[in-house]
Amino acid sequence: MKVKFVLVAGMVLSVASLSAQASELRVKGAIVPASCSFTMTNAVFDYGDIRPSSLSETQYTRLTAKSTPFAVKCEGTALTAVGLKAVDNRSSSKVPGIVSSIDQGYTDNYNYGLGLSSKGQKIGGYAVHVQNSIADGRTVRTLTSADNGNTWTNYRSNALGQGGDVIAWWGGSGAQTPLKVNSVSGNIQIITFINKKSALDVGSKIELDGHATLELRYL
Repeated sequence: MKVKFVLVAGMVLSVASLSAQASELRVKGAIVPASCSFTMTNAVFDYGDIRPSSLSETQYTRLTAKSTPFAVKCEGTALTAVGLKAVDNRSSSKVPGIVSSIDQGYTDNYNYGLGLSSKGQKIGGYAVHVQNSIADGRTVRTLTSADNGNTWTNYRSNALGQGGDVIAWWGGSGAQTPLKVNSVSGNIQIITFINKKSALDVGSKIELDGHATLELRYL
């Protein structure tokens, strides 16, 4: 019994002594991109009162385009590759094909819904464009990615799609890759269409209810 006690005690003392001579060292931190902000001067596009007599019975009615200035600003003097994504929060109300008259390339990926009437009728749709972009003092063009930024193409319409679509900025020559920018300014434009009058109960008040989220994406 005494021999066992001495051996166990010796082992405990040895481990305790080793523990006192060792300590862990860790190095932690994170490398993060510069913080950037996206703002619009006026986020509400208001068409006011639209008279039923101005609507076509059998064709979609195109309203006057509206636009508002936007700005992207990154902190300090940091240059960061960023782009814009959009989510249509009224996607279930889109009228298929309503924006296709803008150009043959306008599929329903560029079609944003205008909500439903009180009777569940689809009111119309609109397309969103990023226009007149100036990055760090020089005029730039836009690039579009359909796969969340993996590949890019120069899409001249400047239309902002949905799903995996991202719009970024490009110098206009050389490799088609997004610019790293400190600031960007320009205009967000919408082109709006009202559904055929035959598809709407215009005897009741109909409220346009387009709602989309535009978000800044770090690339």
